[in-house]
Amino acid sequence: MAKTFSKAVLVAAASMSFAGCTQLDNAIAKVPYLAMMREAPFFDPYEAPRNAPPGSIPFQGPQGTHMQPLEPSDAAISAFAASAVGRNPYPAGDTAVMAAGKMMYDRHCSVCHNVDGKGNGPIVGPGKFPLGPSLITPGRSEGYVYGIIRAGRGVMPSYGARTSHNDRWAIASYVAHLQTQAGATPTATTPAATPAATTPAATTQAPAPAGQENQ
Repeated sequence: MAKTFSKAVLVAAASMSFAGCTQLDNAIAKVPYLAMMREAPFFDPYEAPRNAPPGSIPFQGPQGTHMQPLEPSDAAISAFAASAVGRNPYPAGDTAVMAAGKMMYDRHCSVCHNVDGKGNGPIVGPGKFPLGPSLITPGRSEGYVYGIIRAGRGVMPSYGARTSHNDRWAIASYVAHLQTQAGATPTATTPAATPAATTPAATTQAPAPAGQENQ
């Protein structure tokens, strides 16, 4: 009888201690600095690594210089497209780039813009998504297409965390191809002065152009 009573007391004491620990843990977790075990600082799926903090000094890495943040506005994206970093490093009509660009376009873009780029994708229409702008008319430059994929604008969300630097340029190349097929004239861009990209063995991703950072 005494042993049974002792066990019951121990169980009750343990339950109370666990409840106390839970209350204490919940109280500590309310302090952001002490809540790292609740909100661990790891990257979510498809989330890009954090950008450098303001005031950081850029440096040259193995894959090129770090690109500056891009605001989701027409003015910022147009300025990016007109700059040196807004020029497509891939040669026009590269077979491997076209294949990679088509695959990524079909995966991320065709649901709104349709496979032909005319903006009537399967999720656009009454009772569905309200707008899928045409990529054919007016013809946007490849730098602008890259920028809007990276930053997003208006009702279009940013796909910068879902696509790599090379994927975006491959998609931009493929959009220019769709514009040419439709008889539209894309805004001219001057190719960057970079060596020709190496042709990949498979079309799972675009080849990395020299001197560009994959971000």
